[in-house]
Amino acid sequence: MRDEKTMEKKKRIACSIFLNAAGIIIYATGINSFASPNEIAPGGASGLAILINHMAGFPIGLFVFLFNIPFLWVIIWKKIFPTVFVWSTLVSTAGLSVITDMMSALHFPVYEGNPLLASMFSGVMLGTGLALVHLGHSNTGGISLAGLILQKCSPQFHVGSVISVLNFGVVVASVFVYRSIDSLLYAVVTVYISGIFMDQILEGAETKNLLIVIAQSTDKVRQVFLNERAGITVLKGEGGYSSERQRVVMCVTGKKESEKLQEKIRRADDEALVIVTEAQRVTGKKFARLM
Repeated sequence: MRDEKTMEKKKRIACSIFLNAAGIIIYATGINSFASPNEIAPGGASGLAILINHMAGFPIGLFVFLFNIPFLWVIIWKKIFPTVFVWSTLVSTAGLSVITDMMSALHFPVYEGNPLLASMFSGVMLGTGLALVHLGHSNTGGISLAGLILQKCSPQFHVGSVISVLNFGVVVASVFVYRSIDSLLYAVVTVYISGIFMDQILEGAETKNLLIVIAQSTDKVRQVFLNERAGITVLKGEGGYSSERQRVVMCVTGKKESEKLQEKIRRADDEALVIVTEAQRVTGKKFARLM
């Protein structure tokens, strides 16, 4: 039992490291290969860094890290977040800064073709990168981290509105820096697509299956769930036509686990009625919110 828990913990840590690394690389590629070369400042600390880089040649990654120092100091010393999240965020923020400037120094391939395509692919990569980092229970810092801090300290504060205004301010500033309305329009496209991809990936990761099982041999079905260590709730039901009392087993689980459970239920009772529906958002108990 102890070995299994150790293995599961190692798998979770390895998965978190992989998601963070992949997210950081994809995000940095979106900045270096698509956004910055095509004069697109997609809001946030990265967008501001792109503008500063254009005006003064200051390294994008270094600026992002310096921008994040006050927020990192707050989450380290104020201890308002779990320790794992704090140190993971510190590593992700530093990693993003280093990889972004490293790509620039190594003259990573850039796309300088159609600006609309650049804005679209930049949005795809930024949204995907951020989503993967969030799935790895971390954060890349910047305005989103500032929003998390505000939300934690003042729950009644309209954090989303403040973040939107700050991001919009960076996007609008690109008009004056690049002296082109096109830069603003392409940045809007990038932000919009980035938001769509991030939401879709995070919602897909949170999606669970709800299994409702009605069977004559409820004890056998119940044992299937218990053997798989799946949390269940047994409800008291009554047949609509027969008025016979029966028990209904309900379980929320991941999609892969759902397939396995359905197969084992069929083996235990091939006449059991199994209803499977998608539960888009599940919170509480062992189902934690993403940071």
